[in-house]
Formats: sequence, C-alpha cells, structure tokens
Amino acid sequence: MLGIILKDEIESLGATENYTYLIKSPSPENKITTYNNSFLPVNPAPINQIQFQITCDVDDKDWINEYDTKINSNKFLVVISSFGFTQPILQGNLPDWVTPLPQIYAYNSNNTWKLKADFQGFHPPSTSAAGVWTINLLVFDKAYAKEFNVSQNLGGSATGAAASALIQF
Repeated sequence: MLGIILKDEIESLGATENYTYLIKSPSPENKITTYNNSFLPVNPAPINQIQFQITCDVDDKDWINEYDTKINSNKFLVVISSFGFTQPILQGNLPDWVTPLPQIYAYNSNNTWKLKADFQGFHPPSTSAAGVWTINLLVFDKAYAKEFNVSQNLGGSATGAAASALIQF
C-alpha cells in the first residue's frame, strides 16, 4: 500500500518554485497523477482564473450585449467571481437612495461561454468616456466539477425548500 506523508506545516513556495498536487482522473480510469504548473499555459488547470477588461461602445458606455470568451462550454464551467466598472452611473430623476445594480452574467451559447453586462435603465454621464468592465472568471474543468440546474416554483409563497439535497456527503 502506497501512503502519502505531509509535513505538519506546509511551507509556501518561493517565487521561482513550481507547485505540484495530485489529481484523480474521472471514471473509468480513476488514475492518480500529479499536476504541475509547468504544464501551463499549453494546458488549462482544473481551476483557472481569467480576467477580461472590455471597453464598451462609445454610444452605450456601459453595455456589453454579447462578448464571446471562446471558452468551450462543453469542457468548462464558468463562474463570475467579481467585476468592476470604471465610470459613475447616473440615476436620472430617481431619488438618491436608488442604487443602480448591474445585470451581469455568463451564459452558454453555441458551445462557448458569453458575457453580458449592463446597468439597465441607467448610464454613465454623456460627457464621460466609454466605460471599461473588468470581469474576473473562475473556470472549472467539468471533469472535476459538477453543474446542477434547478427550477423551483414557490407557488406564490416567499419561502420554499429544495425537493431533495443536490449534494450529499
């Protein structure tokens, strides 16, 4: 039987040191192998972080209708981890307590992940430059991540519960 021994304290790596960790391939192979950052950038890691900085159209200033990331949606799962926008947003004639919230999401279309972002109903000042969205994505290899899609009808109530646990330990 092969065992793995880890030190009590795992030290951080130096700036020039590579990391290695163990991964298990999906069934039916179920092989244990090492993964090392020397594989990059040719092969993606099981979990990747990608940052996009997208400058909007000068007329719309805050709208990304459809940005194709070219990330294969059959192989990868995309999650928006954070985002930012460079321009202030006008509220029009609304009271000061109204806070514009962006509609921002990633969606699968034609086998790639697309991004959409907008402060719908709001906009930067007409004198400002086109805004720039910074969108940070976490990209998971589907061989190591599961995706669940659940629809729930609350039947007119404001409360509810899942029919069954999606993930069980």
